[in-house]
Amino acid sequence: MMEPYFGKNIQQYRYVPGLRSDDPKDVVLMYMQTRYTWESDGTHTIFSPPRWLVLSPEIMSGTCPEGGELLDTPEFKRRLQMTIAFLKEHQRPSWQVVAEEQSNFLKSVKD
Repeated sequence: MMEPYFGKNIQQYRYVPGLRSDDPKDVVLMYMQTRYTWESDGTHTIFSPPRWLVLSPEIMSGTCPEGGELLDTPEFKRRLQMTIAFLKEHQRPSWQVVAEEQSNFLKSVKD
């Protein structure tokens, strides 16, 4: 579904199932760690600190800002934890499996 927006590089993103296009803009639909900006503007190099490129559910409706958001690790972790809580609160399908998978991933992320 997302390949038309990102091409073959879509496999670099992790996906959080269960969100809808009309969900809050601050939940995390997709993410990947990178040192570059969306269009690689030349100010970020392999020596830049890694950031998290985050896309919200808006991408499904075509209104997500180009490039999404670049977050530092503490903010990324906060937002992903908030996303897990949102899925639970709204009893989205398979939220327990998604919560376990994403929580395990968060435990592996170093600050």
